[in-house]
Amino acid sequence: MAKLKRVLAGALSLCMVGSLLTACGDSSSSGDASSSKKDSSKADSSAASSTGDSSTADSSEAPKEERKNTAELHGKDSSDASKNKIQIYCWNTEFKLRFDAAYAKGGKYQVETKAYKDENGKELTEIVKIDGKEIEWKQIANEGGAYQKALDEALKAQKDSDDKVDMFLIEADYALKYTDSGDNYSNLVALSPQDIGITDEDTKNMYQYTKDAVTDPTSGDVKALSWQATPGLLYYDVAMAKEVLGTDEPDKVQEFVKDWDAFKDTAKKMKDKGYIMLSSFADTFRVFGANMSAPWVTDKKLNLDPQMEEWIKQTKEFTDNGWNNKTDQWSPAWNADMKKGSKVFCFFMPSWGVDNCLYKQGGDEAKGKWKACVGPAGWFWGGSWICGAVDSDNQDIVADIMKTMTCNTDVAKYLIDSVGEMVNNKEAVAQAKDSYKNEFLGGQNHIALMSESADKISLKGKISAYDQICVEKLQGDFAEYFKGTADYDSCLKKWKQDVKAAYADVDVG
Repeated sequence: MAKLKRVLAGALSLCMVGSLLTACGDSSSSGDASSSKKDSSKADSSAASSTGDSSTADSSEAPKEERKNTAELHGKDSSDASKNKIQIYCWNTEFKLRFDAAYAKGGKYQVETKAYKDENGKELTEIVKIDGKEIEWKQIANEGGAYQKALDEALKAQKDSDDKVDMFLIEADYALKYTDSGDNYSNLVALSPQDIGITDEDTKNMYQYTKDAVTDPTSGDVKALSWQATPGLLYYDVAMAKEVLGTDEPDKVQEFVKDWDAFKDTAKKMKDKGYIMLSSFADTFRVFGANMSAPWVTDKKLNLDPQMEEWIKQTKEFTDNGWNNKTDQWSPAWNADMKKGSKVFCFFMPSWGVDNCLYKQGGDEAKGKWKACVGPAGWFWGGSWICGAVDSDNQDIVADIMKTMTCNTDVAKYLIDSVGEMVNNKEAVAQAKDSYKNEFLGGQNHIALMSESADKISLKGKISAYDQICVEKLQGDFAEYFKGTADYDSCLKKWKQDVKAAYADVDVG
């Protein structure tokens, strides 16, 4: 049985198959890449409810459909203070911004809000109470596994604590840790949405991979829900494209980056004109990573996939030739390369990168600076999922947040229009394919560019519960090789040592 569980767990992966559709021309709508424009406190509690009706579900799913609000409190009763707050664990503000902007447009509970300004001076509102209960965000940085450590401590203590975690966020690099009840059965494993009344009918518009990614390989239950799909595109500087390539039209720029040979030729052209093709060592990492043939860890053995070997080889070539700016991803220098006036030509970004990276760093001054094309390969990057915590004392509210933010087509369409989100709702995406216009991208409909690629993401044997540290350490440990201050073998050895230090049970070879 243990072997079967490992086989099933190893069958979960994220990979993009086939090529993405070619770039689409501009079309019109009212969206831009900023955050919510409307005060959510004005929404009525009787606003539009989730699409889908459990009464119409396929009869073959009846046993699951009947599991409504059956999750019970197994541990110590919580304090009144805990019952009167919604405690949410996360690693950044991405979900919070979406929740603040959109929940009241479909949720059934009343909210209280307050106004504030973001780092770009934009006026926003945040939800501070829902159904009279205070929202408490526990934000811990993801790097180095810090978020997982803090979350694990809270969830392991949940049963005997009178201060309960209600909801938490996970991402693809470590989703299995919180969804596989066979290997990790404890309060770490997320509560099934089915157990709190979210049905298969409710989730019918979701991209299948977003459900497969968080399906418990032991029980077969989906254990989390996502509001987003995360296919990636190549975002390029419009002015540099016109000057160096003679065009800024996405379908024509695509010809200059359609494969890695063409991409390298364009990198040479950019350098000859005083520009830099990429910013960081890791800017192409997720493109290669999404096309790996096996997980980082299989049967507790560490793997270095040929795609990753190719990424190391290519990044060394790009660094030696001056085709990248030698920055570290997420560093101030990398962020600065997204601003107006930067000499960097392009960034590989997933769906969430437009709002959370390009707009966040460039602000309104960078409107019209970027457009998108497919680039040399199909790929994706991560994604975030909402989880209900076992023994939460606010399960009804957790269920409504999850259902509203991930299943409601009107809410999904609002997220497209307000923040340019590639949502996990095929119906909302279909509505946007012919009408959406992103002001930050100069009016381009990048949702249309991503729509077909999202259907091609599948999970077939390429993720493991160990991915976050394997990914972070490979990028960091090989930086010295790229810079020429260490050789390949010593960096490889360092990577294996770092993985072993993080995961004592893994055979690093």
